[in-house]
Amino acid sequence: MKLTQSLADRIVKRTMEVTNLNINVMDKDGVIISSSDPSRIQTFHQAARQVIATGEEMLLGEEDCQKWTGTKPGINMPIRFQQEIVGVIGISGAPQEVVPFGKAVKMMTEMMLQQAYLTEQMEMAERSVNFLVQEMISGTLDPAREVVMSRGALLGLDLSRPRSVVIIQATGLKDGDEWHADRSFPRKVAACFRNSDQVCVSVTKRNCWIVVTDLSGLRSKEQIRQYLHEAAHKLLEAAPASLRSRLLIAMGRGYEDVYELELSFKEAMQALQVLERFPAKGAIGHIDDMTLELLLLETPPATRQVVVRDVLKDLVKHDELLETLHALFSADLNLTAAAQALNIHRNTLLYRLDRIEEMLGRNPRRFAEAAKIKLALELHRLSQTG
Repeated sequence: MKLTQSLADRIVKRTMEVTNLNINVMDKDGVIISSSDPSRIQTFHQAARQVIATGEEMLLGEEDCQKWTGTKPGINMPIRFQQEIVGVIGISGAPQEVVPFGKAVKMMTEMMLQQAYLTEQMEMAERSVNFLVQEMISGTLDPAREVVMSRGALLGLDLSRPRSVVIIQATGLKDGDEWHADRSFPRKVAACFRNSDQVCVSVTKRNCWIVVTDLSGLRSKEQIRQYLHEAAHKLLEAAPASLRSRLLIAMGRGYEDVYELELSFKEAMQALQVLERFPAKGAIGHIDDMTLELLLLETPPATRQVVVRDVLKDLVKHDELLETLHALFSADLNLTAAAQALNIHRNTLLYRLDRIEEMLGRNPRRFAEAAKIKLALELHRLSQTG
């Protein structure tokens, strides 16, 4: 662990806040790299060099300072990290006044050094996970399987397990948002999934996170889909209320081989596109639940317009009748359920459906004709969302 100037500056600032003493921090060469007295920075402190050589603290009086270049009265103590001396911290002042603070200042300095080290290690691990996830979803993993497995093992990940990709996207996030600024966010996300220590969470851009899940123990596709939906709902519940309505969670299929996660990512991206373009689908979606919507997205805009015009005709100008059709289809053509959803009398619903049949020349109560109307409705809704 190297004692950098930025870390030394933090040590000086924090120590001064607590003790109101004059503090100097010297590197392994005895050069003052941070000080409460800016004029002393980058000057040589001969006594610090001696402390580094002997490993012993050094107390200096007025007379001693004449023998040691660049010094002032006070106490100078070695800073140790993992049994190695990485620098010196000095407190300037009358020896009888500063000595009582020496042990506490030295201890606080070494604790700050340890904390900086742990933070650095955590950030390195996060970067390593980010790089690994990016390679998994982009199909750029090393072709040598043993290399990939070893990289995973170094991060505590068993990459031989079946996995899938989940994309979390938030709309309208700002740099100052608490959720975005929360460094513990990846751990909070991972905690919503089983085997959280095997879950990778990576930030791809400011408002989008990639989750590589662990699907160990889940045998069927239906089990996997149900589990992912449950985890996604947990995630929504864990999100702050202010953000909950802005989250979209899209899920790809599960794969046995880490080299196939590129496919799961592409599927999750397709699912995300559906959630963005079809708001009625809700905030959570799995690729296997989106067959119709994916087909609709592949339909050329010109074809969409033709179908909407030929099937819906002037009905697109009547919001109440469009709402009636949406309620009918959401109720699986159950008239009673549709009337309840619309909060109208059943006879009112029948009257509206008669009007729709008259306008379209198609009976929305019959499955075959309802299917055509439903398709046209979805194409119309798609054109409305851009």
